[in-house]
Amino acid sequence: MSRIRVFSLVAIIFALALAATSGAQIVLGQVDNFQDGTLQGWGGGASLTNVATGGPGGAGDRFLQVQSFGGIGGGSRLATFNSAQWTGNYSAASVTAVSLFMRNLGQTNLAIRLVLFDLDGVDERWTSTVSQALSVGGAWQLMTFSVAESSLTRVQGSGSYANLMVDVDRLMFRHQSGAPAAEGQAIAAMAGMDNVRAVPEPASLLALGLGTLFLRRRRRS
Repeated sequence: MSRIRVFSLVAIIFALALAATSGAQIVLGQVDNFQDGTLQGWGGGASLTNVATGGPGGAGDRFLQVQSFGGIGGGSRLATFNSAQWTGNYSAASVTAVSLFMRNLGQTNLAIRLVLFDLDGVDERWTSTVSQALSVGGAWQLMTFSVAESSLTRVQGSGSYANLMVDVDRLMFRHQSGAPAAEGQAIAAMAGMDNVRAVPEPASLLALGLGTLFLRRRRRS
């Protein structure tokens, strides 16, 4: 095989790989429910397990179990992230919030935050300004995290919010109490998560619901 053909083949393979890695784009309404038995692209924590039953839907409802061991080093912090289907242009997709069900399966109260990363050149990190409490012994809890600029705090980097929202490289949920910070906190803990969904904010959902109701009433009149 000639050098030109080899070079062309390598170029084609590279282009296909690049397209595959850059093809993941967030879509409004997408949901990770873990019913396929996999981790669905989620990573992090000391241990991630797809549990076959006991999710918010009850028997037969699979969920993702996240565990951390505390101490120092890898696996010390309760955090899980996705760099596949939760990347891309949130602004173009009209995604203004991310919701999920979570349950504290450990012995320590947790403060859950969403974190968005832009890893293009400089590591930019924006996190929920206010955490949401996940108490020991509680039932499955629906959490909705706004990704509006007013709900986030930049904790690393100097890039703009607008640049972040058109090029998100990673979505993370983690325990981090106190003021917003770039890093999570070491803790021995365990939590379940399920039905991670890209949604409009509650106000947008309410407006949509009222609009639908208004149209139905007009059609009946």
